[in-house]
Amino acid sequence: MDKWIDLAISWLPFLVLIGLWFWFSRSAGMRARGSSGATLIELYEQQVAESRRMNVNLERIAAALEKREGTPK
Repeated sequence: MDKWIDLAISWLPFLVLIGLWFWFSRSAGMRARGSSGATLIELYEQQVAESRRMNVNLERIAAALEKREGTPK
């Protein structure tokens, strides 16, 4: 029984360090910010919105080109 207590005590600092590492990693990830000060989630949402606007514009261009090709010259 004494061996198990000694083993647990010897591993305790290592386990505490691992726990602190996980805690700091998660807290740093949640506070992650880009160079503009926005969080990474906000930056991602801005990118998604910009991609949607770009897709709408590309669809308009494609429709105009199809309409143009469909008319006789």
